[in-house]
Amino acid sequence: MSDFYFTPDWPAPANVQTLITTRQGGISKPPYDGFNLGLHVGDEVAAVTHNRQMLSDTADDKLEFQWLKQVHGNKVLVLEQETVPESTEADAIFTRQPELACGVLTADCLSVFFCSEDGAEIAVAHAGWRGLAAGILENTIDKFEAEPKNLLVYLGPVIGPCHFEVGDEVKEAFLDMDLDEIFNQEDLLFQAGETKGKWMADLYALARIILSAKGLTQIYGEPLCTYCEFDRFYSYRRDGETGRFASLIWML
Repeated sequence: MSDFYFTPDWPAPANVQTLITTRQGGISKPPYDGFNLGLHVGDEVAAVTHNRQMLSDTADDKLEFQWLKQVHGNKVLVLEQETVPESTEADAIFTRQPELACGVLTADCLSVFFCSEDGAEIAVAHAGWRGLAAGILENTIDKFEAEPKNLLVYLGPVIGPCHFEVGDEVKEAFLDMDLDEIFNQEDLLFQAGETKGKWMADLYALARIILSAKGLTQIYGEPLCTYCEFDRFYSYRRDGETGRFASLIWML
């Protein structure tokens, strides 16, 4: 445990390593203070580079890091033996290669770790509401040779239903997925907001339903609201111009 990262609590195989950074530490100046890892948000490149080097020194200096140009879609990058440019557009990374650190950057969207029980396959996904509704989790699961029942999943920090107000179009996008549990729990997943046509959406619960519908049973994590925990996490919905924290997974 450190000020600038924590280790997810889930029963992943010993060779599978994960960490989630916070906004604490680092050298980024406001409004990106302090441990911003996103190069695309307007922060000084030198500050982000310094922060990323701190991350590398903490994780394992032998690791190759893979970042993405996240576009709120459903494409999964299958990483073979080498990394690809950070400009590569995708919203999840899957690999069977050791010492390749797969990372996504978030500031309200959900990060989701995956691994097989035997520790031979791993993935991480960036899942905002658009990605969830478009099938990013399902597409990531489909890359695994392991059966869904033999996969472990950890759900990272995400903006909670206490602050994630959305319009009718978001609610309809999930109802259009035609999953029984979304229909059955509609009133809980989308509680009425203060304005007509606005809803307080529960992305964490929606992700669990989507994963369960694919046959996954080993789902871990606890709801950590990025908006509420202002001293730990960046939140785009709360702050607008802000940094990004990372969720990383790799195999030894």
